Amino acid sequence: MSVKEFINNQVEKFASPLTPEQFTELTETENSLLILEIPFKDYTLTEIARIVESNNAHVTSLSVMPISGGVDLLVSLKLDVDDLSAVLRSFERFNYHVVYYFMREGEVTDTQKERLDELLYYLEM
Repeated sequence: MSVKEFINNQVEKFASPLTPEQFTELTETENSLLILEIPFKDYTLTEIARIVESNNAHVTSLSVMPISGGVDLLVSLKLDVDDLSAVLRSFERFNYHVVYYFMREGEVTDTQKERLDELLYYLEM
């Protein structure tokens, strides 16, 4: 399985409608998906969990797939927060490579930022 296929598989599992049986297995608070690429020698689940939990989030699901002949790992995390911004900044601070992320809410988009800048410009006139 390639990196692209793994990411697509994780996104499809996250976005697909649930059967009643699957729904009972999951919590209602799964709101975010985060995929990290980590060298195998640096992979420590306790460190990843500590970074997530230091931002008042919890890991509700975890998948790991070796890539590059087992040299690197793709780690897929489902989290119980709507806004991943703080978690993403923490992973950047600790030099983790974020391959993909999805969140239901949060993070200002470029369009929203442009509109906010235009409003502030208008208010300064």
